[in-house]
Amino acid sequence: MREQLNNEELIQLYDVVTGSVNAQFELWLTITFAVIIASYLAGNRLARSLQYTIAILYTAVSVLLYLMLFRAVQFSQEFGVDLGASSDSKLVLLIVILRTAVWILGTIATIVFIFKGHRDAGNNDA
Repeated sequence: MREQLNNEELIQLYDVVTGSVNAQFELWLTITFAVIIASYLAGNRLARSLQYTIAILYTAVSVLLYLMLFRAVQFSQEFGVDLGASSDSKLVLLIVILRTAVWILGTIATIVFIFKGHRDAGNNDA
């Protein structure tokens, strides 16, 4: 049952949802950099099966966090709070598009890095 929210409740809902979206994006960034650093330092010593396991787990977490973000936006729209997906504001729409592009391209680049970006064993330039 959907009830009408007053302005104060809409503002609070907006703050909670945008905070959640930002926290999920920040968590994804943290995980991404952790995977990149671990792959760089230990990648050449990892068995191929472990590289695949890391790639699968990283992809699963990235997709899960993005779906949680998407659901938070959908939930807010059920109460009339527009966070950009159908917004008339071009700036908000641009932010939504850029964040999604960073998320998708960053995930793909990190998966490639898991397999190709490790430090060579003979390279002593650490």
